[in-house]
Amino acid sequence: MNDLVNGVSQVEAEAGDFTAYRANKRSKRIWMFVLPSLAILAGGLIWLVWFSSVFAVKDVQVVDSAGGILSPDQITQVQDAANIPFNQPIARLDTDSAAQTVANLPWVSSVEVRRGWPNEVVVALDMRIPLARVKGPGPSQGVDAQGIVFDSLNLDGLPLIEATGAPLVSAVEVVANLPSNLARKVVRIRAESIDSIELDLKSGSTVRWGSSDEPEFKAAVLDALLSRRAQIYDVSAPELPTTTDEKGPKKA
Repeated sequence: MNDLVNGVSQVEAEAGDFTAYRANKRSKRIWMFVLPSLAILAGGLIWLVWFSSVFAVKDVQVVDSAGGILSPDQITQVQDAANIPFNQPIARLDTDSAAQTVANLPWVSSVEVRRGWPNEVVVALDMRIPLARVKGPGPSQGVDAQGIVFDSLNLDGLPLIEATGAPLVSAVEVVANLPSNLARKVVRIRAESIDSIELDLKSGSTVRWGSSDEPEFKAAVLDALLSRRAQIYDVSAPELPTTTDEKGPKKA
C-alpha cells in the first residue's frame, strides 16, 4: 500500500514539475516577444519626438506677458534675435539660449521661451517701462528705473531727462521717487552731475533738487514751498530750503 501511495505522490510531483516547466517556458516565449516590441516602440517614440517633422517647429508666437500690444517691428526684432529654426524638432530647441539672446534687446526686461506642443514656440516677454524721455539717436527713446535707455512708443506725458551716465541714473531715481502730484508738474530734469539735479516745472519755475538723496523729505518740503510763487525753489538742503524771486502766495 505504501508503495502505491509513494508512486502516486511521485507521479503528482512529476506532473507539477512538468506544469511549472511549461509555464516557465511559456513566460519566456512571451517576454521574448514583448521585450523587442517595447524596444521598437520606445525607439519609434524617440524618433517621432526628437528626429521627425511631426513635432517640429511650425510657428513662433511673440507675446507681452502683461497683455500689452507689441508693434510689428518689435515682434520682428524678437523673432530675429531668438533665431528659432523652423522644421527643427521642438524637443531639441535650446530655449535657454533663445531666451538669452532676446533678453539682450534693450527694451526687453525679462523673457521666457516655452514649447507649445506639438508645433508652436511661444516667446513671452516683459517690456521695460519708461519713466522719462531722453535725447538720443532714435526718435523716441525712454529710460527705465535702472537707467537703461531703449526705443519706446509710449512716451506721451513723460518728462525729458537731459543727462548721461551716472547723472542720468541719479535723475531717474529722482523721477521714480516723486509723488504723483509733483511728478505731474515736471516737464524736464537736468543733471550735469549726480549732485546738481534740477527740475523744470510746467509753470516755468525751476527746482534745485541737488542729489537724489532724501527724496521723501525734499518732496514734502517742495510741496509746501509751491504754495508760494517763485522763480527758483531750492530744496537741495531740505532742512534749509530757499526761494528766489518770490512773488508771494499763489492766488486761491
